[in-house]
Amino acid sequence: MKMLWIICNESIAEDVRDALEGNGVSGYTVWRGVLGTHIGHKTHWGDAIFPGHNWTFMVVDEEEHINGAIQRLKDMKGEDRYHRAGIKAYMQDVNAVV
Repeated sequence: MKMLWIICNESIAEDVRDALEGNGVSGYTVWRGVLGTHIGHKTHWGDAIFPGHNWTFMVVDEEEHINGAIQRLKDMKGEDRYHRAGIKAYMQDVNAVV
């Protein structure tokens, strides 16, 4: 099993959701209104100085189900509007314990 974490600007979150749902992912969890900063990236504190929020998606599924979504996210990142909005994805191994 794999866990895929996706952090993206709220402006493209619906497109990320479509990428997951359209590529065989069986389910996911979403956190809306996520705040954060990282060197070299836009800061989002949700205030007048650093406006905006991120969404975080967590997907746990078999790797073959996640691979299609990863390819779509890579394609999206290659498009200027998605690249400028901000999107990152990370994958790790997981084991169900309960």
